[in-house]
Amino acid sequence: MIHAIIDTDPGIDDAIAILYALRHPDLQIAAMTTVAGNIGLEVTTRNAGSIATLAGVETPVHAGAAAPLDRENQPELAIHGDDGLGGVVLPDPAREVDSRDACAAMAAILDGAEPGSIDLFCLGPLTNLALLLERFPQSAMRLRRVIAMGGALEEPGNMASGAEFNFGHDPEALVRVLDSDLALTFIPLDATRQLRAGPDYLADLRAMGTPAAVTCADLIAAYFTSGAPDAPARESRPLHDPCVPLFAIRPELFRVTMRSVEACPHSGCLHPGPREIRVVMGLDAPALRAELRRGLAL
Repeated sequence: MIHAIIDTDPGIDDAIAILYALRHPDLQIAAMTTVAGNIGLEVTTRNAGSIATLAGVETPVHAGAAAPLDRENQPELAIHGDDGLGGVVLPDPAREVDSRDACAAMAAILDGAEPGSIDLFCLGPLTNLALLLERFPQSAMRLRRVIAMGGALEEPGNMASGAEFNFGHDPEALVRVLDSDLALTFIPLDATRQLRAGPDYLADLRAMGTPAAVTCADLIAAYFTSGAPDAPARESRPLHDPCVPLFAIRPELFRVTMRSVEACPHSGCLHPGPREIRVVMGLDAPALRAELRRGLAL
């Protein structure tokens, strides 16, 4: 059993990742903490609660940073929509947002567990983790590892600055995290752009009939791209965030290398540098689509 906290900014692909993680029998999610990223904090926090309700679990949700450490929000409304979910309607949250903030909640969970027994799955900007390192450094070092979707090494980024969105949204937070002694695994665009879904996959999900599978089919449908206005979409945008829980459960389906990197504090771009981390540079897309489908059928 893998015990983890999910730090997230849901987000279409976040929602898919969370539904997979919350329903998986080999993952125990102690809490979800939210951060502004794909959309503002109020919406990401509500979405996290709605996803937990749809999944049928009582996972607590704790609101975190409403903005990056030292800059304005840059939400991705064009991709995720004003609701963060591409217009897909989820149930109202069945549980109120916990009064304890994200950092305090993470510290309490980590302090109450054996050192090295809890992972942190980062699906959004690293603001909350940077603040945890600042406010509760000893608690942060009790993490077993951090698995973060973010960065681009040999692939171009998806922001004007050349960075990947999660890291480019809060470069100062990324620098602080890389300056720590945490065990880090980054899953950059180099790997996540290899995982996409087509119409047949959506049909398979809908045929399974579970709330999680049907909702994920709707979410992926909202995530489709088309080469021309009158051309049918052939495949979805990359399923970035599901790679994080999928890596935790099925690491053998990913190609991991050691890289020495540093981050530009202005853009969030990764460059060669002194900090050695684990980086996922490839994956087995057909096997991972099958694993995601299997998990959503539970």
